[in-house]
Amino acid sequence: MPEVIIKYKNAKVLEALKDFAKYLDFVVELPKAKKKAKSDIDPSLPIVFAEKPDVTALAGIWKGRDISLEELRKNAWGNRL
Repeated sequence: MPEVIIKYKNAKVLEALKDFAKYLDFVVELPKAKKKAKSDIDPSLPIVFAEKPDVTALAGIWKGRDISLEELRKNAWGNRL
């Protein structure tokens, strides 16, 4: 069966196409959304995700250190700022 791909910007257009397709005996198939499964995560990455992250554990991380916000930005972004 030949296929035609129609791109549209408005949801109303899709509804109109569906109604129009009924009269012409066309089949309108919508693309299925991909779901990213947990198995898609690369197990070799050295990243561990917490089930329930606790941001309060980071409280005071910079306490007692002689570093400014500007210096942190410069170190993190380099010349990209």
